[in-house]
Order: sequence, then structure tokens, then C-alpha cells
Amino acid sequence: MKRFTEVIFVLLATGVLAGCGGDSHPGSGPVDAAAVARQNAESSAGAGGSAGAAAADSADNLAASGSMMRVTQYVNPLIGTLASNSPNPVPAGQAGSVVPAAGLPSGMVQWAPDTNTTPAPSNSAEPGSPAGYYYDINSIQGFSLTHMSGAGCSGNDGEFPVMPTTDVTKLVPTFQHSNEHAQAGAYSVLLDSQVKVELTATLRSGFGRFTYPASQPSILVLNATRTNTRSQVSGSIIKVASNAISGSTIGGGFCGNSTSVPVYFYAQFSKPFNSTSSFSNGVATMNFDAGSTVLMKVGISYVSVDNAKRNLLKENPGWDFEGIKTLADRTWNERLNSIQVSGGTPDAMTKFYTALYHASWAPSVFSDVNGQYIGFDNAVHTVAHGQAAQYTSFSGWDVYRSLIPLKAILNPNETSDMAQSLVNDADQCGAIPHWVNDNVEDGVMPGDAGSLMVAGAYAFGARNFDQKGALAHMVKMVNIPGTACQNPGMTTYGGLNDFLGAGHLVPGDGVWAAGSTNLEYTSSNFAVSQFAGALGNTTIQKMALSHSAYWQNVLNTSLTPPLLAARNGDGSWVSESPNSTDNYVEGNAEQYTWMVPFNAAGLFSQLGGNTAVVSRLNTFFTVLNAGMSLPNFYMGNEPTFEVPWMYNWAGSPSGTQNVVQQIMNTAFSTKPDGLPGNDDLGAVSGWYVWGALGLYPQIPAVGGFAIGSPQFPSIVVHLGNGKTLRIAARGAPDSNYVQSLTVNGTAQTSSWLPLAALEHGAKMDFTMGASASDWGTVASDAPPSFAVPVAQNVLDSFNNHGAGTDGSANTDGNGADFDGGLYSYSSNAMAAAGWSGSQPFVFDGATFATSGMGGLNNAVALGQTITLSGSQPGGNLVVLGSSNNGPSSGQARVTYSDGTSATFTLAFDDWTLNGGSASVSTGAQTALTMPYRNQGNGQKDNTKTYLFAIKVPLATGKTVASVTLPRTASTGKLHVFGIAVGS
Repeated sequence: MKRFTEVIFVLLATGVLAGCGGDSHPGSGPVDAAAVARQNAESSAGAGGSAGAAAADSADNLAASGSMMRVTQYVNPLIGTLASNSPNPVPAGQAGSVVPAAGLPSGMVQWAPDTNTTPAPSNSAEPGSPAGYYYDINSIQGFSLTHMSGAGCSGNDGEFPVMPTTDVTKLVPTFQHSNEHAQAGAYSVLLDSQVKVELTATLRSGFGRFTYPASQPSILVLNATRTNTRSQVSGSIIKVASNAISGSTIGGGFCGNSTSVPVYFYAQFSKPFNSTSSFSNGVATMNFDAGSTVLMKVGISYVSVDNAKRNLLKENPGWDFEGIKTLADRTWNERLNSIQVSGGTPDAMTKFYTALYHASWAPSVFSDVNGQYIGFDNAVHTVAHGQAAQYTSFSGWDVYRSLIPLKAILNPNETSDMAQSLVNDADQCGAIPHWVNDNVEDGVMPGDAGSLMVAGAYAFGARNFDQKGALAHMVKMVNIPGTACQNPGMTTYGGLNDFLGAGHLVPGDGVWAAGSTNLEYTSSNFAVSQFAGALGNTTIQKMALSHSAYWQNVLNTSLTPPLLAARNGDGSWVSESPNSTDNYVEGNAEQYTWMVPFNAAGLFSQLGGNTAVVSRLNTFFTVLNAGMSLPNFYMGNEPTFEVPWMYNWAGSPSGTQNVVQQIMNTAFSTKPDGLPGNDDLGAVSGWYVWGALGLYPQIPAVGGFAIGSPQFPSIVVHLGNGKTLRIAARGAPDSNYVQSLTVNGTAQTSSWLPLAALEHGAKMDFTMGASASDWGTVASDAPPSFAVPVAQNVLDSFNNHGAGTDGSANTDGNGADFDGGLYSYSSNAMAAAGWSGSQPFVFDGATFATSGMGGLNNAVALGQTITLSGSQPGGNLVVLGSSNNGPSSGQARVTYSDGTSATFTLAFDDWTLNGGSASVSTGAQTALTMPYRNQGNGQKDNTKTYLFAIKVPLATGKTVASVTLPRTASTGKLHVFGIAVGS
């Protein structure tokens, strides 16, 4: 008992265990000292019995008192280790790809068996599957120390495979699942060789116990020359004591990335090696006395062997295997108690807490106990005061949608450190990375997930990070083509030049899947807009919000039904059908048509209105894990995560209540094939957690939730700010339809709940029923949508910085850029031609207000309405503007004060007349001619530029109330510099 208590004391002093929060000591990692102290007291009280039993009894007492529940009993790490039955999944996407690892939440060490270290054969249940653990393979290649849970690509870490054996020629033993046990924080298996393997871990070290059969050779092999990814890597191992070794290997390699990532280890053993042991060529073959029980402690580091040793000695200085295993269980129990559900069946409890468990593995700690980590610049850095740890394993494209918001509300300190980690990475490599493994931007998946992760963390309460620095990176990333986290082996963020220049991506122009990637950029621009607005930068807020509306440019409303479809460079549509996959990342046209989570109302208006949308959604959900080809819902991949909740925006929240429960009941189970596809570092499991709560963070970077129906009658959520959310839904899940809802005793009729309603604690009381009700169906109760708002005047509509002063470079994304290629009008040349930013401009009897040439000075046409006031009846409407990549045209509308309206064609020629190769063709008049324009570096480009004007006759005797600009343009983009009524 004494040894276990001593270990607890050291752990409390050094802050090793991961819990629900963090502290301000550099390098200490995410720690809940109170939880560790409680564990210390519990284990000290266990006189006459094992420490583990004492802790378990104490947990039972806490559960009985209502303070703590024993929920690790419901965790089954084997769920998701077998392929699902999804037809035509994404490549390597049929299995959950989780591993039954011994480790802690966000652990650097995730020690697990690897049953497969090469791509599976084509006839396997997991064709092309990544390395890891697969339930249907009954042999183990090694027990490696590092993994990424649920990653759907080759290269799932797998450094330092360890294998105990009685025969060095037999290093791939078989096993039976009946002799295997996986639990939160520990794993064990009795191999068919009769060697028993038991694994547990601290945050940065592994602890193994290997029990050999009596009288049999006791051999332990550690191989630094291969991983579960690569069959041959550079590695070295040396003997440093009679019972200690150290070494290094080359890790990484995720998704074929060729960047080398050195990984270091230091290991101690409870017994000395005998004289027949060997340590050469990167392989340690350690022989112990026959029939031994050997304990192995191993620390790892990405900085040095010294740091690996430091990690081990600080986190696990003793030799009490059961004590560390018990602490791991207690740490998981503390973490999983952040959400306490009750009243469910054993299967429901198992599915929920296993999902929350899977959602807690990543991102993972990357810094050592002294705060050091290897940066994206391959230099050694130390986390700054106020940041507890540096993190890695950011599966951005997957986790930004719902997992980051979940982490932010439950663990805002840790999630703040995760956001700061991404900002640190950006400071070192030039941009916020979007898929991080180790200190590498893997360049996996399209778009700008980095901005979405950071802005999402902020929106849901994780705000202790360098917000100003984060925004500076975001602004450059969304406005300067070519901005990327430069690391060897990564792919570039493609197509931003087309997105900014044409308003849509162009197939084959250096971009992966132009149609769907366009939507990734609109979502990231929306997130940047929200983040900028929260920080008070209204200029970037407007600019990025206008870019978010470019989803309209890839919605082909001429099709029946309307579909997301790619457009060519000349503006023509690529022919698509609902199940087309050619211009879509891991999905099809129908699946991606719904991916406008921030403006569902705008989308629905283009899809035919709510009635048509509900009918289409009903058809969409006739299949719930469709894979890529069928035009139906695909739970096993992220792009359709938000679609089940869209019924709320269509005035039919009962549809959400119905379909979310169906998905949870049929696409998830407690069996090894119980995940619908790759868990993607907790993304899929995180979705399940939200579904069970009856809440979903639908809109990127907007703190709030679409409301569904809770799947447990009682739920207590311990928010990371110390407040509590209590959800009561008597009769759930059998009674699955919301009849009414109160929040803190006040009737809640909207199917949207702002995060602010929960920040000080809240009680949600659902009245449930067996059939749909009219709750949430009134149009005014729909959740919010974020279109480009109605402008109160012309200046208010400006969203583009299209003119700048001579000599002003745009290197940070805040400067002038008219055409998306960093070319802009010269405000100096415009003044010389007759329009100074400080004076009104008169043309054809119309007076245009000062345009503020130093900032936003024109409006890209996106369907926005501009209010006009004080105009005289009759006359002509004069619109001043131009196009880029034109000539461009679109349908606009003038609305009169009596409510009548009329459409007209707004058409402008290209602002340079296509570099001087064309003449005016739209019928517009030339209002201004300038002899040059400016480049992004501030230097002159001697290409003539023009501003044009069109004259639209107005109805006699009527006064203009507003003008609505075209929603889309024939090609390129339409820019409006002024609207006025002339004689």
C-alpha cells in the first residue's frame, strides 16, 4: 500500500494526469489537481485491500451520493475495430480504425496492439485500410506506443513496436478474443504462446507487465527499425544500464507524407537483462530469467532521449503497475463524468460513454513535462507561460464540424491550448495548418480547416489564446492566394485564386474536387467573418461574409432538383447528377448540396422552399450510411454531419427528432462493427454525443445549438466554466418527439438555443411524446441564417477593398485587392481621373457619395438588397461599376416605395477590357479611365483600368426604395461602386 500512496503523491506534485482542465505552468499538461488529490485520499483509505479496490469502492460511494458515477464500466474500446456494412465507403473508410489503446485522454502515449501493419489485400473486409487493430485479424504484429484513433489513412504512427515471446523466431503470435480485455486506460491479452501482456499508461509514458509461462524463455523485443506504417526506417537502440535502454526511430508518414519525424524513447525494466541479450542494428532483444514477470516503463519524446527519460521519471517514478492502472481508470472516469447520463439501457450507456471516450483521444499532447516540443520549423520551442501543453493530431476537416465545439464547452482550458498550438504552428510555418500529425502539416483534405477549428473553439468558450495573432493568420489565409503552412511533403491549399477571382473554383485548375471544396472555403470565410466580428474588425467581417456567399455561385438552380455543381472558368456549368462524385471530396452532388450550414434559409429558398426541402430530406434519409455513390445520407463521413438538423430550418423539427434517433439506433451499435466508418480522431463519436444530448453546434463559429430530442431521460453536463446544464426529458428515448420545452422555467419555442443561454448554467425541461407536435414549426422560431444583410445605404453595402494608394503593398490580406489576384485600382489614378475619395462624384446627372477609397469601396454583387433614401421620383437609376474576369451580367431588381418592382440586367465589362484586348460590349458608358492599376506589391502595372456606368429608366412618378443586386453573375464577379438616381 505504501508504494502506491508514494506514487500518488509524486503524481500530484508533478501534475501528470490528464483531467478536465489545465493550469498555467508550462509543460505540465492538462491536469485536474483536485481529481488527483481525491484519488490520493481514496487510495490512502484502502487499508487491508488493493489500491484498485479501494479506489473503486470510493467511486461507488461518489456515484451513490450523486457526485461521481462509475462510467468507465460502460467503455468498450473494441467498438469500431471491425468494418461496418456501409456500401462504397470512402477509401479506407469502412472500418472505425480505432485501436484499444492503453493511454489517457489526449495522451502522447497510446500503447496498443497492431494486428495489421500493411495495407489489407483487395479481398479483405478493409481494403486499403490503414495500419492498426482489426478485430477480424487474430495475430499481433507488435504492441506499438503511438497511434491516432480512427484515422482513415495509412501511417497511423505506430512507433516502437514491442513484442514479448518465448521464441525469437515467432514474433507474430496469434490470440483469441476470449483471452483479451480492453478498458479505459488499459489493455491485456493472453497470447496463444501463453505470454500475458498487460498495458497501461500515464500521459507521456507507457507501463507494461509481461508474464511468461513457467520455465519458458522470457524474451522481449523492441524494434526501432520499423513502425506499423513503414517496414524499414532508421532506428537505433543502446543499452544504458543493466535494466535500461534508450533509442530513436523515424516516425510519421501519415497518408504517404515523406517528412521524417524523429521520435525518442527511454525504457526501464524491473529486472536486469541477462548476458545473451543483444542491442544492435536498431533492435533490442532482451532476455530475462525463464518464467519471469517483467515490468517495462517507457517514456517517449519528440525532442530528445533526455526528455523521454525526464517524462518517464516525472510521471512514473515507481513500479506499481496496478496503481498506475487504477489512476488511468480514475482519470478516464473523471473525464467521462463531464457528462452524466442516466435512465438508459446498458447498450445505450455503453454506446454513449464509448463515444465520449473515443472523442477524448485527440488532439494529443506533444510537449514534454519541461514544456519543450519540436516546432514546425524543426526547432525546439518551450510553451509560453499560460499554455499548459502543445498539442498535435488535428484532423481538421473532420473535427471542426462538431468535435472542437464539444471540447470547448467541456474543457475550455485544454481547447484554448489546442487553439494556441495551432497559432504556434502558424507562427512557425506561415499559416494555420489544417491536418496536423506530429509537427507536420500533412496537407490532407481540402479547404481551410485551421481557421474553422480556431474560430469554432473561440465561439464555444475556449478563448485563452492569442486571438489577435490567430486573426492575422486567418485574414492572410482567406485573402492571399498561396498562403500555406509550408512543410515538406504537404499539398497546397488549392484554388483560392479562382475562388477569390471568379467567385468559384474551377475544375482541373490545381484543386481537388472544385464543387465541394468551394463550400469548404465558404464555411471557413464565414467562420473568419464571425471571429473577426467578435474581435471588432468589421472590415474583415464584411469582406469574409461576402466570400461566404459564394456558395450561390455553385448551386445550379436550372437542374431538377437544384444541385451543387462545379462551374468552368467561362462560367458554364459542369453537367452533374445527384450521385455524381467527380467534383466532390468523398461524397456526391446530393450530399454536398446541403453543406451551407450558416445560411440554410438562403439555401432552402433556392431549393424550392420548405415544403420541397422537407420532401427532399425525407428521401435523403431513406438510407442512413450510404457511402459515396448513393445520393443519401452518409453517417460514416463528415460532409453530411449537419444535414439531420436542417429540418429545424425548414419548419419541421420533428424530422430532426426522428432521423437522429434512427441514425443512432442503426448506424451505431455495441459490436466491433459498431461505428459507421472511420472515427477520424473522434469526429464521428463526437457527433453521437451531441445526438444523445439533443443539441448540435450546426453553424460554424456561432455559439449555439440546433435542438433535437435527448436520448436519455436525465442528462447532466458539467460545463468547463464550472456551470451545469441539466436536461430532463422524461420518457426519452421511447417518447422521442418534443411537445414543449422550457429553459430555466421560460417557454422555449425556437428550435435554436444560443450558447449564452447556458453559460451561467441552465435547466432544460422537455415534455416528450410519441408523435410529432407543432413545437418549433412557426417560421419565426426557425434557427438563424446568415446571409449578406440588407444594406442601409450604398456605403453600407461595400464588401470589397478594390482601390488602394500607390506604393501600398498587400502582404497581409488587409490591403487592396479588386480581382482576387491582388491587383487593384489606384486611388491616386482615380482621383486624377476625376473621382477623389473625399469628394462626391457626379456622372450623367447622378451624384455618388464619397466612397472612402482607403478601405471598402465597392460591393461584389451577391443578391444583397441596398436601401436608397431621399431619391426623387422618376428619372434614371445610374449604377457605377465594373467586373473582373468579365464581361459579366446578372439579373437585378429595383423596388419602389409602393411595393412594386421591376427587374433589369446589370452588366459591366471587364475592368481592364480584358487587358486591352476587348472593347466595351455591354452597352455601358465609360465613366472613368485610369492609365494604370496597382499590383499586390504596391507597384504600378501599366494596364488601363475603367469604371463603367449603366442607366436604367425608372417608372414615371415612382420613388425607388431599394435595389437588389444579382445573386450570381454569368462569369467573374460584378462590382458596384455606386448607385444613385439621376435626371
